[in-house]
Amino acid sequence: MDEMEKRLVACFSAVLPELGPEEIRRASATSLESWDSVTTVTLLAVVEEEFGITVDDVDPAKFDSFQNILAYLQQAVR
Repeated sequence: MDEMEKRLVACFSAVLPELGPEEIRRASATSLESWDSVTTVTLLAVVEEEFGITVDDVDPAKFDSFQNILAYLQQAVR
């Protein structure tokens, strides 16, 4: 696991503390009952702060899973 992925896991842990690291890597809005629109907004805020980025006008479907957020970050931060 690279540094970016570790940092993203920490973001998810802050918002979804009931999940372990492996569960986080598989997490998505469709697989977690507790993941709602408030969870998405909170995750975005935490991710923006952690990575020092601003997410503008992004399709919410891109932020519906750990893997999609990681892919977005890999493009946005590099």
